[in-house]
Amino acid sequence: MGKLESNKKKKEDALYNTAFELFTTKGTNKTTISDIVEKAGVAKGTFYLYFKDKYDIRNKLISHEASKLFKKCSECIRASYKRTAD
Repeated sequence: MGKLESNKKKKEDALYNTAFELFTTKGTNKTTISDIVEKAGVAKGTFYLYFKDKYDIRNKLISHEASKLFKKCSECIRASYKRTAD
């Protein structure tokens, strides 16, 4: 991964992590895009490179977090099978 892609990934991750934190503490309705970008340390225009609005990031965040959860579950299941096979 090049430096440009790495920087894009860091910004996107910062937006996801910040949105998750704010949505879970303040709620979706009370969280603004300005809240997200300010806390994430990115420009508002950067937000719109990745998402249409706060509901778009919410929907993608649900998918993003579910994907991470399924990956962890898969790793645990594989580790469990490996232990029982030994």
